[in-house]
Amino acid sequence: MKKNESDAKIILNRLGKLSGFLNNLDADASNDDCFNYPLEIIQKTMMFDVSVLYKVSNLIEDRLILEVVKVLDPKDLRMDLRENRKLRLFLDARDKRYVNEVNAFLNKNVSCLNVPGMGCDVIGYVFFPKECGGAYLFGGDFFGKESSVKDFEVSTVEIMCNFLSTLLLKTQFKHQAEYDALTGLYNSRKIKEELGRVLKRLERKPVLSASIVMGDIDFFKKINDTYGHIQGDLVLKEVGKILTLSMREYFDTAGRYGGEEFLLILDEIEGDHTVQIVERIRKKIAATRFAQVNRSGKIIENQFINITMSFGVAQLNSGESNGGGMASAFETLTEHIGRADTALYTSKENGRNQTTLYKEKIKDADISHRGDQYPL
Repeated sequence: MKKNESDAKIILNRLGKLSGFLNNLDADASNDDCFNYPLEIIQKTMMFDVSVLYKVSNLIEDRLILEVVKVLDPKDLRMDLRENRKLRLFLDARDKRYVNEVNAFLNKNVSCLNVPGMGCDVIGYVFFPKECGGAYLFGGDFFGKESSVKDFEVSTVEIMCNFLSTLLLKTQFKHQAEYDALTGLYNSRKIKEELGRVLKRLERKPVLSASIVMGDIDFFKKINDTYGHIQGDLVLKEVGKILTLSMREYFDTAGRYGGEEFLLILDEIEGDHTVQIVERIRKKIAATRFAQVNRSGKIIENQFINITMSFGVAQLNSGESNGGGMASAFETLTEHIGRADTALYTSKENGRNQTTLYKEKIKDADISHRGDQYPL
């Protein structure tokens, strides 16, 4: 039994649509989402019974570790290919079912050998730097004795691999330009850019409001001095996760402003309500037990440290000052950040581990919210 004949013109048309699909893919889409359309082309347009996507998880001596990410197998023919399953393949391709997977990885290209029955007949290699998560393999399996894969089908897989490699690298470079590698939050440049966007919107719609928050980890230098910089990096990473999970989707944004300092933008919210949200974040951080590591980075069992953070809140308002010192959106970005920083400084002066809302008379007793101190 031979594979059903595919139509070169139809495949060429789908490749054109693939280019449009990849260019229009949502910026927040995961790497895996890029492969949805290519997998459909292999399974539906190129007439393979099964299409599969692998992620290269690791290479340990003579074994290649692949994770099955996605499978299109409407007839349930490949019981060995289940999403999230790990395959451990010898690089000398002892298991002939996966000879194309091994060859594609070793040669960094498309491999097309007929594998009767359970075994992909064509597999392509998609380059992605190891430090960014590793490479991908994807291709198709015709569940018969003769694969009858045409040259133009092999070329199609090769073209798709080139498309995807280019897109993934472009996405990664964009991500590196906008995100802080340690915390996963926006970097300083990008969070300032987001603040500028909010300020411009407030200029257009004076009835709206937003708030910015400056947060700083208390006694962070002491953490580095006492436990080492690996511990400090771990704390920054975990704080980044807490802030990410605490942001309202579509409304709030968090960024690492520099060092142990963070800038949050809370959209469509008044200053007092912002303080309530920030207080919940502050208490959550104070209550978190951060795993303790030694200076080589190994986790010390049943050893934890506690940290606290101080916050300063400034309301953004495009209208007139309401007597409480609310800033006009026509003022500079630096001036707005400066207000939040002034409020943060007040929190530090008053004992840390608290949230202060900026007002012209910043030392008014009713604008600070102080919690219990949590020693290191």
